[in-house]
Amino acid sequence: MLGHAAPLDTATFAACMRPLGPFEPAPRLAVGVSGGPDSLALVLLAHDWAVARGGSVTALTVDHGLRAESAVEARAVAAWMAAAGIPHHTLAWHGPHPVHGLQAAARAARFDRLEDWCRRHGVLDLLLAHHRDDQAETLLQRLGQGSGPDGLAGMAPVSYRRHVRVVRPLLDVPGACTRATLTARGQTWIEDPSNANSLFQRVRVRDLTPALADAGVAGPGLALVAARAAERREEHRRRRDVRLVEAVALDAFGVARVDMARLLAGPPSEARAALGRLLACVGGRDRSPRVQPLERLRRHLLDGSAAGMTLGRCHLWPAGEGTWRVCREGRHLPDPMPVPRPGDPAVLWDGRLSVRVPARDGGPDADPGGRWIGALGAEGWRTVVRALREAGRPVPPVPAPARAVLMAVRSSDGLGGDGMVGAVPQIGYSTRSAEGHAGLVVRPAARLSLTEAARRLYESADGLCE
Repeated sequence: MLGHAAPLDTATFAACMRPLGPFEPAPRLAVGVSGGPDSLALVLLAHDWAVARGGSVTALTVDHGLRAESAVEARAVAAWMAAAGIPHHTLAWHGPHPVHGLQAAARAARFDRLEDWCRRHGVLDLLLAHHRDDQAETLLQRLGQGSGPDGLAGMAPVSYRRHVRVVRPLLDVPGACTRATLTARGQTWIEDPSNANSLFQRVRVRDLTPALADAGVAGPGLALVAARAAERREEHRRRRDVRLVEAVALDAFGVARVDMARLLAGPPSEARAALGRLLACVGGRDRSPRVQPLERLRRHLLDGSAAGMTLGRCHLWPAGEGTWRVCREGRHLPDPMPVPRPGDPAVLWDGRLSVRVPARDGGPDADPGGRWIGALGAEGWRTVVRALREAGRPVPPVPAPARAVLMAVRSSDGLGGDGMVGAVPQIGYSTRSAEGHAGLVVRPAARLSLTEAARRLYESADGLCE
């Protein structure tokens, strides 16, 4: 058993990596590195591990620009990586930051930039430095939130996004070991002030852990709970995915048509899991809603009294013959954001659609700019309908509740996304004046997938432009 504050050596780290394979014969890895002790220890250990196998590691730092010191810290990480012989790239989060939900948006932006870099450079494995203490804190948070079996399984050692495997080699390692590892190597690190800010729930939970440990509720036991829950989660997910494939059809408008009797048949826990995944998919959320509101919705659906209900940013209504439709609700939509410049990382809109513009021969400055993406809105829909009818073109059969939440591309000349509707990619609409629209690539976000099979079907639907 690894001591609570014992430094990690190469053999111990190799043992951590062994069950997480397979890896390439000469593994090329990317590691998210903030400059804190956990990610710094991970990148140094991963570098030694990969080089010993003929491979390489690249360190990736995401500068969110949320603190004045962030650029200085990114440069410090770059200098440390240069001294260790590890290639390093800083990935910036440009553009306006949302007023609400900043932490969630920053987390999504971090993942998007890390994954986009891996996609562009053909790197299959992205390593993150979450450790056993992080896992315990996650479990305690989710217990307090009333999470079900999926939430109590905590973070997975290996998970999959669209283009990368996300690998967490340190989930069985106490957090103190990363500091001990750096101390043994003579490596300094950066302390993130947010880790001491009691405004954040995770910090408040962390402050409780010494008292919990004294009461016998400690990291190893919580990690075992998470591991057992993870085994149950995988079996539940297999059964859930069968339900989703059999009961749900997604269209390019982001609307799900659901055989609700089939989706909700059987044990309530399995029905809630399928319903929660459906809502997370359509609502563009990272996780399902909590158990109690899911159970209330399940009961209303079974007795037919759920018409017009909302949950998880989704709106539900009956469509006849035992079917229901589910779409993104028209509240809490994101602020307009600029279309990314050619070659820049994709941006995630509303958690549902990934938008990028491929690099062009003319370089980034070839893009005319002045384009924004945001919700179409009711007036925008009416504008599109008038234009289609005047052109003698059919109006796409978008259900009324889903029209205003379609993504629109606008030319605004600095009007904050309130200008003319130039394109609505989900319905294949664009105007002649929509400069550069042909270069826009719009895809469902990685989280917008009921299952892998459903995601492929969704991606093949007409209306998503590329």
